[in-house]
Amino acid sequence: MPSTPRETFLSLPDDVLQGLAQAHGVDPTRYPNRDSLIEALASLPGAEDLVPEASRRRMAYQLDRLRPRQLRELGERHRVVLHGLKRKADLVEALAGAPDSSEILMELEAEAAPERDATLALGRESDVDFDRVEELLEQARKSFQERRFEAALTAAQEASRLAERTTEQLRRSSWSYAVLAAQALLEPCDADDPEAAAARVLLDRARDAFFRGQREDEALLQDLVRAAEAAHAREANRVRDLLASTRDGIREAANLGASVALAEDSWKRAADFLDRDQLAAAREGFVESANRAGDARRRRIREVEESIGSVADHIEVARNVGADIREAQELHEAAKAAIAASEHGRAGDLLKRAERLAMKGQQRQIDRAMQLRQAQIEKAQAVLGACEPILKEAESYDLGVAEVRTLLRQARDVLAKGDYLAGLTFAKNAEEASQRLEAQIADERRHRGIEKPASGICGVCRSRRIVFEDDGWGRCEDCGSTFRWRGPLGVWERLRALLAA
Repeated sequence: MPSTPRETFLSLPDDVLQGLAQAHGVDPTRYPNRDSLIEALASLPGAEDLVPEASRRRMAYQLDRLRPRQLRELGERHRVVLHGLKRKADLVEALAGAPDSSEILMELEAEAAPERDATLALGRESDVDFDRVEELLEQARKSFQERRFEAALTAAQEASRLAERTTEQLRRSSWSYAVLAAQALLEPCDADDPEAAAARVLLDRARDAFFRGQREDEALLQDLVRAAEAAHAREANRVRDLLASTRDGIREAANLGASVALAEDSWKRAADFLDRDQLAAAREGFVESANRAGDARRRRIREVEESIGSVADHIEVARNVGADIREAQELHEAAKAAIAASEHGRAGDLLKRAERLAMKGQQRQIDRAMQLRQAQIEKAQAVLGACEPILKEAESYDLGVAEVRTLLRQARDVLAKGDYLAGLTFAKNAEEASQRLEAQIADERRHRGIEKPASGICGVCRSRRIVFEDDGWGRCEDCGSTFRWRGPLGVWERLRALLAA
């Protein structure tokens, strides 16, 4: 803060100065100008105790000129908790009493820079009025030309006073901007960097000089700017090096077969921060990306090492079903050697190939087993289909067919349950039983005068090259189709057999 009460009072706006005077029993209307009022306040007993109150009033004055939205943004930048505060007066009081109030005041001083159009920067009640200075100078010139020297002197003194205040405010604003800019440049810098440490020492000196009102040392300000820019440039180079090393880590993890999508996203966001010169956010992003890439890499290495056992299990299953596993075993052994040599990327590829070969071998054996099963089922169904006509013909002759029927039913039930081996066994038993009936069927045919046909026409290809067998079956020699030339007796044949008996 400024070193004396007089310096503190000089930095106060007129409204704040008058309010402070009234609060301590000094009537501002009794003093013709600002300097006399400052002298009156500085001569009060315990004037040093007014310095904190004056600084607080000055800050509250600056804050009160902002809108509530601007106050909240200011609190967010300086990490001041404003939750639950709705009135503007409460927001101003919270910011004025914040631990970081000196930083807030410096920012407000910087924003109070006078411009040619003062209403754009500070509103209509700006303390800096270039137009007023020009108007007073014009009045002094006219009064001098009219030889009204006292009026000319009064106007010239007032113009000089306003110009002096404007110059001081310009200097204060330029220092504020320089200190704040240097502070922003040094914030992301490494605390262990000697250049950054030296620049922070200069920053502290410049801050102390600013608050003491000693703003004439332009060399200190220039040294601070150069040191801050150099430290910031070194930090930017370090962040760029971190960008490259993080990218290399992501590529290494990707070459191992790890999933690096999250690491890529973090890297892209950090690179965008770096393009916008947000070094702190960029460094945090690159560190996060590197951590994610490292996690993905370690996770992939663990997956590769754990897959050794699972691939071995696949190979063992393929061996159990009779598959050829020699190539898969060779790849498996090569993968174990690659892991021992820390070549996890190559090991992952070898294990994937070994697993694929083992699974293909299993599938081939399963397909063969399914084909064999289907062939056995079809064979059993063909046997059952061949026995059925014999059974029906035997029944038409009133022969004993209970055994054959029982075996046929058992075979069908077992096949329906999926047990094709037992179903085929029962079907063969039924076939043997039906063959024992054929001799009886042949006797019945001779007894009933049923003879084998001498010729016929194939119902499939219409060929006449037909062979008739003694067991009641026929076959076309052209298309190979088979048929039953003798079926069960019809009603007329049964009636004729009864009459003949």
